[in-house]
This record gives sequence, structure tokens and C-alpha cells, in this order.
Amino acid sequence: MAAFRDMSFTPAEFASIAKIDRGMISQLESSGLLKTTKKKVGNVDRKIIALEDMQAYFHALRVLSEQGVITAANPEAIEGLKRQNIGMTTGLAPVNPIHKVQMFYNVKGGTGKSTMTAQYVMRAAMLGLKVLAIDLDGQGHLSVNLDVLDGHERPTIYDVLINDLPISEAIMNVAPCLDLIPANLGLCNIEIPLNNKTRREYRLSEALAKIAHNYDLIVADTNPAASILNGSMLVAAGLVNVVCATNPLSFHGMSLVMATIETMEQEFSRKLEVRIIPNMYDNREVISQEVLGELRSQFSECCTRTVMNRTADINEATKRRSTVWDVNPRGVAAHDITSLTEELIWLNERPLSVIPLSEGEDEEFTQPSSASTLENQTAPTETQVSATSETQLN
Repeated sequence: MAAFRDMSFTPAEFASIAKIDRGMISQLESSGLLKTTKKKVGNVDRKIIALEDMQAYFHALRVLSEQGVITAANPEAIEGLKRQNIGMTTGLAPVNPIHKVQMFYNVKGGTGKSTMTAQYVMRAAMLGLKVLAIDLDGQGHLSVNLDVLDGHERPTIYDVLINDLPISEAIMNVAPCLDLIPANLGLCNIEIPLNNKTRREYRLSEALAKIAHNYDLIVADTNPAASILNGSMLVAAGLVNVVCATNPLSFHGMSLVMATIETMEQEFSRKLEVRIIPNMYDNREVISQEVLGELRSQFSECCTRTVMNRTADINEATKRRSTVWDVNPRGVAAHDITSLTEELIWLNERPLSVIPLSEGEDEEFTQPSSASTLENQTAPTETQVSATSETQLN
């Protein structure tokens, strides 16, 4: 077991994350794009990639992409490099998120929102994105998931919005590329003093604007209520990720959630991008299949393609206060989190690019294998769901 900040990855795990062929790692090392280290495992020295080295790799790709050295993975770009006898591979080259400020939201508790937020921000940080996580729930479960157990001693967003503490002084670092504004029970008392503040709905967005240039992605975990604080985050966010457990009560509350979002859009004259994330799906349960079918039927434009399956790996990662990649990098949960992260950051536009390695002999490189090996049951396709979802939920 390792804390997220101390994680390291095998070449196979790195290749899966970077979406390259494992055989290209040596050439990435030779080209200077990737640094590996040796770790003693028993009597054998194993090659590993530390978390910071993987983040540095993705950061280098972003710089090369901005300079025009890396281009989209299309036939013309591949043939151009081959004609110049330049070694190359195709892989994931992260670009800036489409929406910098995001929030995970639901007025109902128990949907798995805090756990998903924690896994999402850690997975985004693994891609070398500079991430700020904000815990807006007095229970502080996002803080606990990120291995911050002394949140009661630290400043929170309450101090920023009510006591005018500079937001930079409420930020703490929890891992490379990952910062956090923690929460504690004192945050439960914010509603009345915040209601008495002028421009109450804009105070959070104005505070975030002061530090937004330091981050690629800002993600908030909200409290399960239709609160003023959540309303302030709706004003600040560009993307609202609504987590809906695939059970009848969670589905029933979706009407209130969507109505709240529509009211905020009308009141503040802005259009929010909304994604509904089906969570805790179990294809052995008919009710899960029915709820997923209704979500995709009634909210077809908002429902994510990724469905979060119910797995033991998520609970184990929560217990360890680390990422699912620390538990089982080839499991269903790791696959789901990877797919969801890419979908929410780039909204279905995965930035696969041609990565030049070094001048050399013309070689044929294979496409990367699947990101993960699914070992348990996974969510069905929309066609399969529609065939099993004949019962209308009330």
C-alpha cells in the first residue's frame, strides 16, 4: 500500500496510462521524454516510473504539442514522419481541459459523489494536470479520501468567503500536481453568514479567479443540499457533473437536481454544461438496468458514456485513502475512472497524437493495447440497456 504521492508504476502500467505500446518505453527514455528508475524487488532490480516522472512526461508532451512538434494522430502526420525516417509512436498527449472549473453535484446524499471526486482529481493529476480540489461538504469526505485527516485544524472555504482569508492561504498540497482546500464541520455553519454577505453568489467565483491561472483544473465536491454555497459553485463552474446512483430514489431526485440547475441558468443568464454520471451500477440487478435505461432515455444529451460499476476496488481505495490504481491497475474500477476522467476533461475528444522519438530506421509500430483488462462484469451498451429497460420508473 502506498500513499498517492508515493506511487510508482511498472512499464506495463505506464504504457496503459499513456496509451502507447510497452515496447516504446526504451525509445522514450533514449529521446529524453521519460525517466525511469530501478527498484529492488526481492533479489531483482525492476524498472519503475515514479508518479512525478510520469507527470513530467505528460507535461513535456503538452509543451511539444504547444510548439507544434506533436500533431494529431492522423495518417498524414504518420506518413510524414516515416518519410523522414523519424521514429514515432502514437499515444495520449494531454491538452488543457475544455472546462477548467468543474463540480460534482447532487442534492441527495449517498450517491458516491465524494469518492468519485477524489478518484477523478487523482487520475487527472496522474496526467500531469495541475489540479485544485475543493471540499465544500462539512463532512470532509473528499479531504479524508485525499489522506488529509487534520482538516479540523486547517482553514476552509468558510474562512475565505466569510472571514476574507486570501484563498491562497487555504490551499494545501497533498501530492505532486494536486492541491486541496479541505473542509471540516465548521463549514456546516456557513449558510447564514454567507446569506448576509453582499454578492453572496459571486464571492466564490471571484475568489477562484484570483488563483485560477495556477491550475489546469479546479474541481469541487459539493454538499448534498440545495444550499447557497452550492449555488455559488454553480455560478463559478463551467461543467456540472451530477452523480446518480443507479437506484430508484437517486433517479427520483434527478428532477430536483435538473430544476435547480435550470433555475440558476435563468437567474444568472448563463449556460452550464451538464454531465450525468451513472454510478454503482450492477448488471446483476434488474433495477440497475432499468435506472440506467431511464437515465439514458430521459437525459440522453447529458448522460456520460462511461458507467461506474460497483466494485470492491473503489471501497478498498477509499480505505487506503489512495487511487484505485494502487489497488488493482487492471481492474474494472481503474478502467472506469480512466474512461470517465478522459470523458469529463476532454468531453469525448481524447487527444491521441503522433509522438516523434528520435531519428533512426523506419519502423512499424503497433497500436497500444486496451487500457485495462476487465476482469469483472461491466456496464452494457445503450442498445443492450434499451432492450432490458421496459419498466417506467416513477
